[in-house]
Amino acid sequence: MKILLINAPYTFPDAEIHRTEMLGIEYLSSSLKQAGFKVFIYDPTLTRSEKIINGLYYYGEDNNTILDVINSIQPDCIGISCHYSFSSENVYSLAKDIKEKYKNIKIILGGLFVSIHGKKALLECDAIDFGIKGESEKTLVQLLYSNFTDMTVEGLIYRENSFIIENDKKHYIEILDSLPFPDRDIPNRNNYMLGTVNKLLYGLGFKPALSLLTSRSCPNKCSFCNMNLVHGPRWRKRSSDNVIEEIDIMINKYKAEHVFIMDDNFTFNINRVKNICTKIIANNYKFRWNTPNGISVKNIDIETAELMKKAGCANVFIAIESGNEYMRNVIMNKKVSNDEIISAVECFNKVNIPVTGAVITGMQGETKEIADDSYNFLKSLKLTSIIVSFATPFPGTKMRNDLEEKGIIKKDLKIKMDNYKLPVFLTDDFSVNDLLKRKNDIKNLFSNLKVLEEIEKNENC
Repeated sequence: MKILLINAPYTFPDAEIHRTEMLGIEYLSSSLKQAGFKVFIYDPTLTRSEKIINGLYYYGEDNNTILDVINSIQPDCIGISCHYSFSSENVYSLAKDIKEKYKNIKIILGGLFVSIHGKKALLECDAIDFGIKGESEKTLVQLLYSNFTDMTVEGLIYRENSFIIENDKKHYIEILDSLPFPDRDIPNRNNYMLGTVNKLLYGLGFKPALSLLTSRSCPNKCSFCNMNLVHGPRWRKRSSDNVIEEIDIMINKYKAEHVFIMDDNFTFNINRVKNICTKIIANNYKFRWNTPNGISVKNIDIETAELMKKAGCANVFIAIESGNEYMRNVIMNKKVSNDEIISAVECFNKVNIPVTGAVITGMQGETKEIADDSYNFLKSLKLTSIIVSFATPFPGTKMRNDLEEKGIIKKDLKIKMDNYKLPVFLTDDFSVNDLLKRKNDIKNLFSNLKVLEEIEKNENC
């Protein structure tokens, strides 16, 4: 069986983005190849962006060009990865055009969108044959082995007569070392490795870069996060030896000089982090890395910070979320104290690792007093830069459910890409202009990545 994996076209507010490799599709490809299938990867978004309405930019080839690629490959099955809700309309359009021209090709939808919204895609687009929720390295192989006849596959969404059935997703891959490394022998790999010169990923990426996932999920259940719907409720790790083996291939075979560690909670187990760093140092690997998805500040000590620095850590991204403990721990369910944040930042400062902080403003329950307290705490930290976002009620989160129950947002609220420029909802204490000012005031506390970029330009790998 011949399978084509496609990255869905999408829209974005910026004319340039920093591209990183598609680990999800690459893991699927290597698992399918290991199972004996012939696999092709096609990313139609590797084009110059095209400006469309509302000041947004479209990343992707047109459907006719994509159909020409499909015609040249003649796959039996097409898997489309849809990461964002605002990409769904592009996916539906593409799926309809594929099905109209190639009626016998099975179309499977995966990615964050399906994991969160379940049967929504099949309800809205009858050209999509199946959906698969959550990590799919094992479940997709199971479905394909059965030639689309095994409807017991966990997380599978399918049609049965006039009904759409959605199977529960109960089990996740416990032994991550059992998975083959991501398939990096793909067309246009350099387009990911070279990123975009003018658009760094939190201060890293001027040199050839690849991405690394050393663990999956996060045990915390923050009220604004829906990651547990994708990778499950339990944190699962790869062994340090398995991680080092992949790093060796990334550095020596693919010549990566920068690495993005994409874990949602890389520092959950501090001893494991120390072990990985120690082995990087012992092997004398020369590359620089950072943590774009953030790290937990719990248990960060000076020994960890020193090892991270010696192992090539270029900068860290920490999830502060709010400078007020009530907001952070009661409303957001972050369970991190101010003292833990202060201690971690001090440790990184001592070893000269730049620190970027992430902050959310406009949460329900945030009063003027809480916002002022948060601002003053953030001001006291020695951060290099800060990223500020408005509270966004993503589907499947406690925040979303609470706002719907209170009638603050409608259940059918769709979050579009251009929503991120303005608050999606308002609190009792702040107007739109108030929240915009709060966001700008926090951003102006620090250099907003300029210092990081200068550090990166002047660092030798």
